[in-house]
Amino acid sequence: MKKLLLAAALAAAFALPAQALTFEGAITQGGTTVTDYSGVSLLSFDIDFANTLPVQMEFRVSAEDLLQPINFNAVLRNFSGTGIGGYQFTLDRGVFATVGTVTRQFEGSTLVSASGGSATLSFSSLEFLDVEIGNALGTTAGAANWTLTGLQAGDRISFSVSAVPEPGTYALMLAGLAAVGFIARRQRRG
Repeated sequence: MKKLLLAAALAAAFALPAQALTFEGAITQGGTTVTDYSGVSLLSFDIDFANTLPVQMEFRVSAEDLLQPINFNAVLRNFSGTGIGGYQFTLDRGVFATVGTVTRQFEGSTLVSASGGSATLSFSSLEFLDVEIGNALGTTAGAANWTLTGLQAGDRISFSVSAVPEPGTYALMLAGLAAVGFIARRQRRG
C-alpha cells in the first residue's frame, strides 16, 4: 500500500505543470488595468492605459524559464483620450537582448532605442489606439517577440511602462500648475 501511495505521489508530482514566469502584481493609477499572460520563458501582458501615468509590474523568474531565452511581448491599449508620443520600458534586472517588432494601429513609423534594461519607443505621429510589442496577438504577420537575458532563477523583475503623452498635454499640465501657484500666492497675500 505504501509503495502504491508513493507511486501515486510521484506521478502527481510529475504531472504538475512546469513553473513559469510568475506575475506577482502591478501598481497602477486612475483606472489603468494590467492583464498577465506570462508563461514558461514568456513575459507577456496587456495594459489598458486610462491615463498616461506609469505602471509598475513585478514578476518572479523560475529555473524553467531559463532553459531557453525569455520572450517578451505585450499589447498597450490607449484609453486615455489623448495621443501617445511613445512608451518607455524599464527593467530593474536583466537586459533587452533583442528588439522585436512594434506594430501600431495608426500610420507612422516607430524609432526604437534599447540599451541594457531600458527601451524607448518614439512614434513619428501620435498613437491613439493599440500598440503590439512583439507577437502578442499571435496573428500579426512578420511580428517577432523581443527577448530578455541576464536573469537568474529566483530573480524578481520590476518592469515599468510609461506612456509619453503628446507635447500639448505637458503644456496644459504646466499651465494648470502655474494657475494653481498663482491662485495660492494671491490667497496668501489677501
